[in-house]
Amino acid sequence: MWQGYRESAYQQEFESWLRERGFRNDFLHTSGHATVSDIRRLIDGANPKKIIPIHTMQPNSFLDYSEKVELKNDEVAFDI
Repeated sequence: MWQGYRESAYQQEFESWLRERGFRNDFLHTSGHATVSDIRRLIDGANPKKIIPIHTMQPNSFLDYSEKVELKNDEVAFDI
């Protein structure tokens, strides 16, 4: 997340709420334009239970990266 977003009252309140519940806050930055090798390395390193591609023009390409990928339709709410 861009650090500027963290200055908003909403974000500060949310982060405080998380800390009160024992969550740790680490700052990580990405340009938002990851390479295929970066995406694969992130998936391998994080070992997520589920992968839901968002903010991408080619969500189907994620099916080649992992069997944990679940595709969702734009503008349709879902629970995680």
